[in-house]
Amino acid sequence: MDEITDLSTIIKRGRIQAIGNKVITPELAAKIGGAVGTYLGANGIMVVAREFNNNNRMLKRGFISGLMSTGVNILNLHSAPVPVLQFSIRRFGAESGVYFGNGSASEGIVQIRFFDSSGIEYDKSNLESVNEYFRNNKIVRANPLNVGAISDIPYTQDIYKKAIPQFIDRKLLKSKNLVVVVDCSYGPSSIVVPSILTELQNDCIAINAYENDQKANEMFPNLRSIKDVVNIVKASHADLGIVLDSDGSRALYIDETGTILTYEELMMFFLKYDKELSSASSGSSIIISKSSSKVLEQFAVDLNELKILKSKNYPGEISRALREERAILGGSDTYKFYFPKYGPFSDATFTTLKILEILATQELPLSVLIRSFPRNLHAYKTIPISEENLFSFILKLKDFIRKKDIESDKKLDFQDLLIGIKIIVKDMGWVVISPSVHVNTIELTAEGFDPQKSEELISLATEYVENCQK
Repeated sequence: MDEITDLSTIIKRGRIQAIGNKVITPELAAKIGGAVGTYLGANGIMVVAREFNNNNRMLKRGFISGLMSTGVNILNLHSAPVPVLQFSIRRFGAESGVYFGNGSASEGIVQIRFFDSSGIEYDKSNLESVNEYFRNNKIVRANPLNVGAISDIPYTQDIYKKAIPQFIDRKLLKSKNLVVVVDCSYGPSSIVVPSILTELQNDCIAINAYENDQKANEMFPNLRSIKDVVNIVKASHADLGIVLDSDGSRALYIDETGTILTYEELMMFFLKYDKELSSASSGSSIIISKSSSKVLEQFAVDLNELKILKSKNYPGEISRALREERAILGGSDTYKFYFPKYGPFSDATFTTLKILEILATQELPLSVLIRSFPRNLHAYKTIPISEENLFSFILKLKDFIRKKDIESDKKLDFQDLLIGIKIIVKDMGWVVISPSVHVNTIELTAEGFDPQKSEELISLATEYVENCQK
């Protein structure tokens, strides 16, 4: 592999990402750390965290050495979910934060994500500034006596576990004894989520809730783990199933019948049943991603004449729009939800507590609460697939998209939905490609600007599916 001399070659969708220990090596991580440290300036403070697995540990330590060489001081969280990192940045008044993880990217891919003093991900201009120092070798090293210090911040996760429930009606939730199934996807959310749910007197069935380096190198969640949660929810008569992304920033939510809720259903759920949101004044703003279904926009307007603002779904964009517009709620079709009262970023733990609080208040099953929500008529198609290919399909689809370099096509965009992929086609609409959790089929759902475009989107998705099965 040729030496990386320009970070723009490995910046994908607003984040540094490439294969760990082949493209992103410890040496490269150290140089990136030096560039970031120069950008922050000597004596700055940066919070550093990672997902489980030795690849992330190795690269994080390489980055830390480069960062310390510029005089930046480090608060080391070790393994932690992204929301705990964001919480710590604000709590300790740090200038920035960095996270090493895999998320739901393809196997072997490492993502390096940077955050500002508000816990919001760096935008394009921030990354370009860092790259300017990296590309031109303008890294400023500190005097040997002024090398940055590294400090652990013990008990931070305990503080987080105490702080998050303060935003909901704890007494009400404790009185209901809801049953919750949560899959932690072998990620560091296992350190905080099960204990928070248990402390609130929910009966918590936690799976994949421990560190396993071999599993942490695989792609989680995956179809097999999602199906396991669906089956456990039904067998245990649970009130809610949760499948966390391994970094803890988002999750899939499953009702008591084993049905995965869509992003639009969850947004409508919050807008209708959350006490503060449902009583918001007419004209209040909500931020949604540009590829959201039209049914969500109409629902928000009909409910309380809410003002709909659309944002590009790139790192930090919805968070910044939320602050600029003083919006009451934000959401993206990648299952990220933003509650300004809590913070300008998505935290799956907090989202989970909001859902449970509403269930406790309404005293009705989740499937009943969403039953009356409107649904758009989409173009829909199912494609049979063998069970063997079904479980590996999403990984093949992600590899196909990467090789096709869909990102370089200005007419095409895509979003990772944890269980599927949403392809967005400019001037046409969008189509979701996802494996079924109930039968051996691939499901295609499209929403075009008109019925003809919906059918064209289905044809495009069919072509993608056929290519992935060759």
